[in-house]
Amino acid sequence: MRFELRWMAILLGSLLTLGKTEWPIDPCQNFYKAACGNWSTIHAEDPYSSLVEQLDFDYQEKLAELLENEEQVEEPRFLQLLRDFYASCRRPLTKDQVLGFLERLIEMPSLGEEELTVGLTAAFRVGALLDLTSFDLEKIWQALLFRTEDWNPNETNREPLTGQKFDLLWAGGLGGADLRRDIFWQELSWLESQVMNTSSNEASDGAPAYWMLPWPEFRPDYRRLARLLANKSKRFILTYIYLRLKLVHGPGESWRIGRAECADHTRQILTHPSVWLVERSHPRLGEESVLQDIFQELKHRFGQRLRANRNNFSKQTQQFLLSKLDRMTLRLSVLPRRCSERSLEQRINRHYEDVHLSPTDYFGNLLVGLKHSRMQRDQYDLLSMISGPASRNSLYPVRAYQYGTYASPFYLVESNMLLVPLSLLGPPLYTPQQPQILTYSALGFVLGHELSHGFDPEDVVLNSRGTASSTVRRELRKNRRFQRELNCLKGRFGSRLNEKFADGSGLDLAYSAYFDTAQTDGKKDRKARDSADQKQQFFLNFAQFFCSSADLSEDSADHGSDRRRVNDAVFNLHAFQEAFGCRTSQSRRQCRLF
Repeated sequence: MRFELRWMAILLGSLLTLGKTEWPIDPCQNFYKAACGNWSTIHAEDPYSSLVEQLDFDYQEKLAELLENEEQVEEPRFLQLLRDFYASCRRPLTKDQVLGFLERLIEMPSLGEEELTVGLTAAFRVGALLDLTSFDLEKIWQALLFRTEDWNPNETNREPLTGQKFDLLWAGGLGGADLRRDIFWQELSWLESQVMNTSSNEASDGAPAYWMLPWPEFRPDYRRLARLLANKSKRFILTYIYLRLKLVHGPGESWRIGRAECADHTRQILTHPSVWLVERSHPRLGEESVLQDIFQELKHRFGQRLRANRNNFSKQTQQFLLSKLDRMTLRLSVLPRRCSERSLEQRINRHYEDVHLSPTDYFGNLLVGLKHSRMQRDQYDLLSMISGPASRNSLYPVRAYQYGTYASPFYLVESNMLLVPLSLLGPPLYTPQQPQILTYSALGFVLGHELSHGFDPEDVVLNSRGTASSTVRRELRKNRRFQRELNCLKGRFGSRLNEKFADGSGLDLAYSAYFDTAQTDGKKDRKARDSADQKQQFFLNFAQFFCSSADLSEDSADHGSDRRRVNDAVFNLHAFQEAFGCRTSQSRRQCRLF
């Protein structure tokens, strides 16, 4: 509560003083910088690097607090799974545990992405789960090479293996692993010679955190090094890091995964039990009507665009798009809301009935959880093909690393449904009774963004069941105006055009929903909403939600940096240019598909 009051005071203060502010940086040139200022310096001590990350951090802190409370009488089985997983993550971890787990993996008859994920996570002491679901191992190795945690040089040996050392390590035995010593040594020595030859002529900046592989004398060619490691088989890599880790003298230092990180792992692997536990104590379940009202307003605004039919679509295509919009729904939470508490507990228990965890074996639990997550997702995909997509009242099966495990909302193509985690209904994005301009410029944008994904260049041809219409696809290809605007997006944003379209369209819809009048408007209190200060405040609040400590890094393949995301969204809107009096020379044509 104290945090919410402090946050409200900051926002209300900015509302009152905005008109008196002289911008130190021209908003028309770099709105992100003008809105965020020295955010990085002010928030240098925060445990998160952006306001977006704060949502996840607060959720994880709440989950950790609940899991650390004493067990209650007759708790559901899935809650015990949750406690066991979290407890195993919080235990001190040692080199011997990692070696024992790697031996188990190496002895397995077949190895998949899950085994390699957990093996690398364990061996390199990674606090965040590695995501091998994209099958881009080169990026995974690059991420390991650029880790910046404190590194203890006594816990590794950076020299290549000699034949004598290899013989001693191999003599320890690798159980039932089907590995030939001579072939493995040949492959290992070739790899290590290549690794040592990746050097540039620049001074080395030291090996990455907890790195136990050879390291060249000079700074390596990181991309080539990552490519070399990514091209090796899973069994070779797991065996190789096992042998290299054995070089560490003694048991090595034990380490712990942080409290928030363990809660994050728990939420990813056991999403439904985590959500169930947090939602039981969440005061905002009754706030769903806030989102539903805004969602209906946004749908009405987008419907107005479709009915205006600037592209001169045929009646058939226009009706296709309007029907899809009309059937689009909004669902809050990955858990169903229209069932009794007992029924919900039974459904979650059934979902995890084959999962068995230990309160002491974190790496084993991680492997079990990842495999269950993949199996459930595969079953969901199969059932969707046979019996249709998930409904608003189904138990949505989430997969680790995928949508549903985080605070981020997402659009389900196969269900034509927006799924919004309850964790969005918290500061800094939302507090009860906050000024409506803050709600529309933040939550309104988020919902407008996901709604727009149903009509982005990739998904616009899909109906409300996720099936493509060849008729609509043909017409869009022939429609000159649509193709002109599509080329405008492609030329400006390249491969990011889908996300950039959703950002621009979502912000435009949210702006229209707040400032324009329509028949669907609910009871609103928007005093002085036509003033210049209000319009500037709308865009300012939108931008401040993306303030971060890494504003110049291209940290997302889809969105780019936070700076680019904010600037690309506002600079593509005439309403922003008018609100800040941007000169004609600073403006650019707006790309609008509809």
